[in-house]
Amino acid sequence: MDSENAKAYLRPRARLMSTLGEELISNERVALTELVKNAYDADASLVLIRFNPPLEEGEGSIEVWDNGHGMSPATVSGTWMEIATPHRHRHPRSESGGRRVLGAKGIGRFASARLAHTAAITTRRVDEEEVTLRIDWGDFTEGDAYLDEVPVSLSTTSPTVFVDGGVASQIFFEVLREFETTPTTLDGAGHGTVVRLEKLRTAWGTDEIETLKRSLSRLLPPPPPAELSVPDQPEFSIYIDTPEGPLRRHSGFVAASETLAHPRYRLVGTVDAGGNAHLAIYAGGEEPVEVVEDNLRKDSKRPSCGPLKLDFRVWDLESSAIKPLLALDTGAKNTNDVRELIRNNSGVALYRDGFRVQPFGEPGFDWLGFDQRRINNPTLRLSNRQVAGFVYISADDNPGLLDRSHREGLIDTPEYDELKAVILQAIARLETQRYRLRREPTAPMESPLLTDQPDGRGHGLFQNFNLDPLRQVAAERHPDDVILSRAIEEATETINEGVRKVQEIIAQFSRLATLGTLVDVVLHDGRTALSRIGVGLRRLGKITTKVEVHDAELSTALGKLQTDFTTQERALDRLFARIEPLSGRKRGRPRRLSLHQSIAEAVDVLESEITKHGVEVKIGGEDVIVTAEPGDIRTLVVNLVSNAVYWLSTMPKGTPREILIETERNHEGELDVVDITVSDNGPGVREEIQDLIFETYFSDKPDGVGLGLSIAGSVVKDFYDGDLGLVSPGTLLGASFRARLRRRVG
Repeated sequence: MDSENAKAYLRPRARLMSTLGEELISNERVALTELVKNAYDADASLVLIRFNPPLEEGEGSIEVWDNGHGMSPATVSGTWMEIATPHRHRHPRSESGGRRVLGAKGIGRFASARLAHTAAITTRRVDEEEVTLRIDWGDFTEGDAYLDEVPVSLSTTSPTVFVDGGVASQIFFEVLREFETTPTTLDGAGHGTVVRLEKLRTAWGTDEIETLKRSLSRLLPPPPPAELSVPDQPEFSIYIDTPEGPLRRHSGFVAASETLAHPRYRLVGTVDAGGNAHLAIYAGGEEPVEVVEDNLRKDSKRPSCGPLKLDFRVWDLESSAIKPLLALDTGAKNTNDVRELIRNNSGVALYRDGFRVQPFGEPGFDWLGFDQRRINNPTLRLSNRQVAGFVYISADDNPGLLDRSHREGLIDTPEYDELKAVILQAIARLETQRYRLRREPTAPMESPLLTDQPDGRGHGLFQNFNLDPLRQVAAERHPDDVILSRAIEEATETINEGVRKVQEIIAQFSRLATLGTLVDVVLHDGRTALSRIGVGLRRLGKITTKVEVHDAELSTALGKLQTDFTTQERALDRLFARIEPLSGRKRGRPRRLSLHQSIAEAVDVLESEITKHGVEVKIGGEDVIVTAEPGDIRTLVVNLVSNAVYWLSTMPKGTPREILIETERNHEGELDVVDITVSDNGPGVREEIQDLIFETYFSDKPDGVGLGLSIAGSVVKDFYDGDLGLVSPGTLLGASFRARLRRRVG
């Protein structure tokens, strides 16, 4: 019998619980963090994580105790047993009103399924009975039962655990009495929750507990600088209790590493919803070396990520830079230990309403792409492992930053893209100041080739530049000679610093040489293919003409195809022309040419970018005839104009964007010279970096390589005895660069 508009209903099988618990929660560390977050949402001031041996797969147990407000029997049987409950959406703040709750999707409870085969949850709310829930997660995976057909054991009794003199009060008292000054106030013992996880799914050893402790240590940020005006963090402490034996040394309160309090550089400040920043950059002193007041939003088309506060701490990783940290009470015995502490605490953490969003801040989670940026410019850019960053947002003010369902990271929204872009703009300012300080003769240099060789020796040619044999002989024959030992250490450090500087120079030239070879291959193979494409297009044109007599429609289609392919062919040809200046080929013979014509050809290479950003380019002044290699003029103009187009693209939408290229014959004393000036009406070059912009590998662009002005300046100087400089004021109100040619200008 037919039926219309009948209704059907989804009915989950019980095994869905296993999927949610074991697969949605990515690992055991995240699962335990979810249980800690539940305690935070319950207004707990103390969480105790107790590991009970044997900590082997299928054995042992983990207990998570908290002194939060607990749950009543009605809450357990109603809200807790309801999967994906909207309770937190309806009540976004904790009962006390002092905390913005961290759980919102109603799935964090399944963390226990990731950790163990069985779970027992005992909880009590003040003046209520005690409730115990027992769950065997295996019951949900056996057979084909539906979710509502698998019973869960639930019992309600008079309180015995969370009661004055009960088990909870004894456990918390044992933890707190070890400390003369307790880190938390224990608010009675008549309420709280304990989750007992039995028959562990994985073994727990030193590495696993150390990783957990590091992760929990960044769950709450270290004390922020006073100028950020970050609200006081709720009183919340985490204690890890490990069994006697090798794991016992991991017992204690989770705290941020002392290393975090002593960065070499620091960036502190705020960015409002419109991208307007107020940042201070420090370099070891109490007074900032730079105060940044600027707008960091470079893409006005993306929606705002909302306001944020930044606290970034940065270290140099060479031995001379981290030796002072040995004097701190960090537990480090040598520079390698200090370096390891920095790396273990590295990463950029994101805190929403005072609590960390996972996995932001984990050492290996490079969500801002620091390491990728550093590949192109290791001299200027920072690596993820030398940065400990703290970004503060709120759920109310940053609604476009949304959690993924698996509780790891944020959804890729335009607001998330804007958040990353704004932070990188701020970091670029810090990198510029660090570059400036390190280029001074007294500042230690870090070689990109030696970042992973803390002893400073490197590989190949440099591996023998060390005093290890001498140090060994001195230790054997004169073990008590402190003066000799110190002299050897100082000499070793001097050699290592020298090796670093030499490797830095070699690395830079090596990268340039490799790049030139690579460009040669691309140009050769690409233009060969382009030539064949041109031949094919010409044949296609002839075929189109012949077909037109027999099939006009087909001829029209072929003609359109030929036009489209020809457009793409020209685009590729312009691309090859643009990268040709980076080639390692020999230059052609200079010839007499019109500067205006050569400049127009160079501008044509950038036609697509110029059109995309709505830039108007004008060529003016005297059309000077010079003797030059056409590629040299193209190199100069392409680099200057492409820079101008980039900075013009950062201007607000609707702002006129103009570039003026002027040529002029001048006199310098008795010498005839030719000037090529490229001006724009963009934001100009910031005064504090005007002395840096021509240095190789320096760039003020967030992802810049720092080669354009350096290459252009080298061409002008090496082949035309000229110079390239920033002139101010220019014809337009933005940046203005003048290339002066002194040779072959007749």
